[in-house]
Amino acid sequence: MLSVERKLKIAEVVGKNGGVKTSDLSNMFSVSEMTILRDLEMLEQQGILKRVYGGAVNLKNPIKELSVILRKQLNAKEKNIIAEKAAKLISNGESIFLDSSTTAFALSKKLGPKTGLTIITNGLELLNELKNNSSINLFCPGGELQLSTMSFIGTCAEDYLKEHYVDKAFVSASGVSLQSGITVENAVQAAIKKIMFKNSLSRIILVDSSKFDVVRLSKVCALEDINTVVTDRKPDDKFLDMFKRNNIEVVY
Repeated sequence: MLSVERKLKIAEVVGKNGGVKTSDLSNMFSVSEMTILRDLEMLEQQGILKRVYGGAVNLKNPIKELSVILRKQLNAKEKNIIAEKAAKLISNGESIFLDSSTTAFALSKKLGPKTGLTIITNGLELLNELKNNSSINLFCPGGELQLSTMSFIGTCAEDYLKEHYVDKAFVSASGVSLQSGITVENAVQAAIKKIMFKNSLSRIILVDSSKFDVVRLSKVCALEDINTVVTDRKPDDKFLDMFKRNNIEVVY
């Protein structure tokens, strides 16, 4: 297991159980307690948990997510593949929503050749990536800056997005399920993604193959509400059948 994957699992265990012992994590991942202590130190620095004697506890913050630094490392190859394919769906002169995900950030790095785009994003890192491209009209909703995700959230951001309408919305997900639909880690991010989808002509989900058959806390929309799925590899037949029945385009 890669180091970044182990940290992600540790964060999930602490978040689910409220706390965990260092020795239990060592046994769970078959690594030394010293390795686990280094992982806990990094997660504490990112505001994910708090170290205590013999282990770690949850900070009990419902909007906390893995930091953008850690999320960038997770499935980086797959995100780049998705970004390459998603960029081909964007035509010159279109208006688009980009959420604050690291997958959308990877997509933003592929937009250099495009001209006349209007982009609205709540992601601070996306703004910094795109700000020097003079051919892009760039807009940001503002609002509360969530440091762990470097994204603007809250009622101010939501109200701004509700007043704008675009050709296409590119949104990531933490889970894709036939029963539960498109889900993410918390209601704060789900609210932003819901508005982006509602106010776009075409709803495009960016999701790597590890997210299929996964359900997270907050629902964004039903699976049949999206228009296009962009992923890194061919989904299982049960998903392909569902996509075909609902005229959902699949790009992989």
